[in-house]
Amino acid sequence: MVKIVGSALILVACLGYAFSLTEKQKYHRDVLLSLIQIMELLAGEIRYERLTMADALRNLDKKYHGPAGSVMRRISDKLMSAAYEDLESVWCSVFREDQKPLMLSEEELDILMDTAKHLGYPDVETQMNHLSHCRLRLEKKLKEAQKDMEEKKKLYRYLALAAGVMVILVLL
Repeated sequence: MVKIVGSALILVACLGYAFSLTEKQKYHRDVLLSLIQIMELLAGEIRYERLTMADALRNLDKKYHGPAGSVMRRISDKLMSAAYEDLESVWCSVFREDQKPLMLSEEELDILMDTAKHLGYPDVETQMNHLSHCRLRLEKKLKEAQKDMEEKKKLYRYLALAAGVMVILVLL
């Protein structure tokens, strides 16, 4: 009876680990989706409200509560504190600090860094074009992440099951 319970626990632990790996990939996908939504909301704030970048980011705090919302809140707080003058340096430093918690790859981080170079200028159309370009590049990354997640989801389950069975066979 003890061997059966132990075997079941080993299989559950292995499958639980596979589930946690899948959840990490889902979180990464959710972060990319939230960044895309933020770019859309930010474009709307700039185009229709004609707000400064600090005010537009502050308004995002009220409208958006997704995984990347805290990053925008921190950027807005730093811009409002007047301790920082340059939007690009604030944007880049906050995203670099949160790269690991947001699970952003170097390429995704580069997309966000490129976006920062063109934000905060008086020309609304230039900002809109760059936000649109960033959104398109992030959407491409989102599609890649979804495809990768679907492929790895099955792989994780099968490998976890196989590893669990091998451990059980070794221990019996």
